[in-house]
Amino acid sequence: MTAATLGWFIAGVCITAFIILWFAVSYKEVSAKKKSLDIISEQVQMHRRLHMQERGGENDAAAQLILENKLMVYREVEKSYNSLIKKPMNRIPAYIMGFRPIGKERVI
Repeated sequence: MTAATLGWFIAGVCITAFIILWFAVSYKEVSAKKKSLDIISEQVQMHRRLHMQERGGENDAAAQLILENKLMVYREVEKSYNSLIKKPMNRIPAYIMGFRPIGKERVI
C-alpha cells in the first residue's frame, strides 16, 4: 500500500464517518421534534373529542379554552418542527430520511 493509497483510504473513512455522524445527529433532533408533534397532535384530538362531548353543557367554555390552548401549542411545535427541517444542517438528511414539512393539509 503506497502513501497515496493510504491517504485516500483515510480520507474516505473520515468522510464516511462525518456523513454518518451528520445523519445521526440530524435524525436525533428531527425525530425528537416529530415525536413531540405527534404527541401534541394526539392531545389535540382528545381535547377536540372532549369539547364535542361538553358542547352546550356547563363546562363548554372551559373545554373550548383548553382546546384553543392545545391548538396554540400545536401550532408552535409545528412551526418549530418546520423550521428545524429547513435548517441547512438538517435539510438534506431530513429529506433523505423521509421527514417532510407539516403544513395545512395535515388534519388534526
